[in-house]
Amino acid sequence: MGEISEGKVKITAPAGVFYNPEMELCRDIGSLAVGALGGKLSLVDAMAASGVRGLRYKKENRNVASLTLVDLSPKAVATEKKNARANKVKCECVYADANKFLYENEFDFVELDPFGSPMPFLNDAVRSFKTKKKGYLSVTATDMAVLCGAHHAACLKNYGAMPLDNEFCHENATRILAAKVVLTAAPMNFSATPIFTISHRHYVKMIFALEQGAEGAVAAVKQNGFVSYCEKCCYRETARLPRKQDCPSCGTRMVHGGPVYLGALWDEKLLEKMLKLNVQRKYRRSKEIEKLLSTMKQEGAIASYGYYDLHKLAKKMKTSISSMDDAIGKLKRAGFAASRTHFCPTAVRTDAPHEAVLKVLCK
Repeated sequence: MGEISEGKVKITAPAGVFYNPEMELCRDIGSLAVGALGGKLSLVDAMAASGVRGLRYKKENRNVASLTLVDLSPKAVATEKKNARANKVKCECVYADANKFLYENEFDFVELDPFGSPMPFLNDAVRSFKTKKKGYLSVTATDMAVLCGAHHAACLKNYGAMPLDNEFCHENATRILAAKVVLTAAPMNFSATPIFTISHRHYVKMIFALEQGAEGAVAAVKQNGFVSYCEKCCYRETARLPRKQDCPSCGTRMVHGGPVYLGALWDEKLLEKMLKLNVQRKYRRSKEIEKLLSTMKQEGAIASYGYYDLHKLAKKMKTSISSMDDAIGKLKRAGFAASRTHFCPTAVRTDAPHEAVLKVLCK
């Protein structure tokens, strides 16, 4: 592969060194989030491969005070050094096992971007904050078939959670991941709070603010719970523990998923800062990024778990729903909050009770 231009860096990724061009938007958004955090950060990319993500974080953000790139491939480490020199980025490139290196060192910002599940690296990633009072953990998961419910056994094994394969499975996926991070950090006396979340194509990217303290860790765990769902009429509810077996709307026996994180998935102020930075940087896909972040800002203002896929709802209720804009307009005129959701292009997020949704959209 020849020279690759991405963001503010130009790199090479020879055969045998992983580089995924499909993740450019994820790296764009990750860099915006890092820049929006402010402060001075010591940052490690624990599975750096070509180094493109870490190099972009450092090159594009003045608040990254130091950068360390880690990989278990000697060829990848050699490539990282070459790319760092080419971009005039000062950093440390280390040949090491990610878990061992994280266990033995300490950082303000840890980037975990593995192939598949981040779970094998999560414990040592949290340990890398050690004596830090605060820090940031950025986690990417690409095992969406597992988190979205296509492989229940694997989700139980890897995340200790029961997934739900339904219309809001992508939100379930992020909340299963968040719940696992919370439960991993808590025994080490860290609270983990999601400050950024995006579900896009084949991956979920989440950034957590970690803060040391037993009381905060307990409070974070209390944000976890379960979701109950009716496969017949799409009714859903959440609780610390499942409270009902039969759907209160149609009487069908419900299914339960979790544990899942029930709190907010992103910080609105951080989104605002990212939107401003995006205007300044003019990435190749800046318009798409603006649309994604703006949609997230709108849906984040609505207190709800899950969303309604209009196609699935119409099919189950044996009716027709004209359009997204029409559905959102009807819900708003009925006195409820409603918006699109970045999780699904054919879905509406609303704070309307289930019976009101059926009455307004399916009559």
